Amino acid sequence: MSNIFYKYNQETLNYERVYPSLKQRIWVVFRQLLIGILIGTGLFALAFYYFDSPREQQLKKENKLILAQYQVLSRRIDENEKILTDLQGRDENLYRSFFNAEPVPASIRQLGVGGVNRYEELLNIPNSKLVIETTRKLDLMTRKMYVQSNSYDELVELAKTKEERIKHIPSIQPLKGINKNRMSSGFGMRMHPVYGNLRFHSGIDFNVEIGTPIYATGDGVVESAKYNGGYGNCVVIDHGFGYKSLYGHCKDLLVRPGQKVTRGEQIATVGMTGTTSGPHVHYEVHVKNQPDNPAKYFFMDLDPKEYEEIMELSDTQ
Repeated sequence: MSNIFYKYNQETLNYERVYPSLKQRIWVVFRQLLIGILIGTGLFALAFYYFDSPREQQLKKENKLILAQYQVLSRRIDENEKILTDLQGRDENLYRSFFNAEPVPASIRQLGVGGVNRYEELLNIPNSKLVIETTRKLDLMTRKMYVQSNSYDELVELAKTKEERIKHIPSIQPLKGINKNRMSSGFGMRMHPVYGNLRFHSGIDFNVEIGTPIYATGDGVVESAKYNGGYGNCVVIDHGFGYKSLYGHCKDLLVRPGQKVTRGEQIATVGMTGTTSGPHVHYEVHVKNQPDNPAKYFFMDLDPKEYEEIMELSDTQ
């Protein structure tokens, strides 16, 4: 019902009805319309910000599901990373050591992937931090698996030459039937018998009679056979695969440089040439140009008990 307005007329002392003008009527209609619009807009905004549409509710459910899947994926990547780290440890400390292979440099194993802008396209998506971190870990693990796969390929190739490697590794004593009591000096620091000062002894000495045969401890090629300073008459054999053996203080040299020799073949006789206090053979094993305890390589002609005893003697004498 529309409102009816009256105005008091002081002259007639009566209330007279007031009829609004067209302008006033338009303003009333406009005002009511404006109020309606404002109220409607407010209600719409309230519904928009506090109530989701069915489509928005569905999208939120999907986003939560995707977020949960990324979290599970991230945890699984962490678990697989631990397994991969264990495989890398076995590779370095067991498999590659067994084949005397060079370790894979840490700079290659830990090499990162991509650049600073590699994940730039992921910055604007929801939960970008989790997505980027998960993607980064997956890329890094893929890189490590590639490196590990290449390492195993290398080990497979080494395994194919295992039989040949065994022939070349210096793995017997340089003298036949030598009793452990003949060992006069072990591997490591010792008091030099001639100079009387503490020096590193890079091999093992066996005291035997002059003229006792000396044998090659593995297949290889004679690198040198000549007088070599304090070593006296000396034979060096390159066995390949990173191994070399040295036989010092010899009397007679029975091989020449470039000559191929086999394990157990006589190459010289015991003497007392060079810097020595008596007749003996000085025997060294070098692995990748570094001296190693020769007693470790006597495993082919000693039983387990004898091997343990000579290893103990080589470290203490």
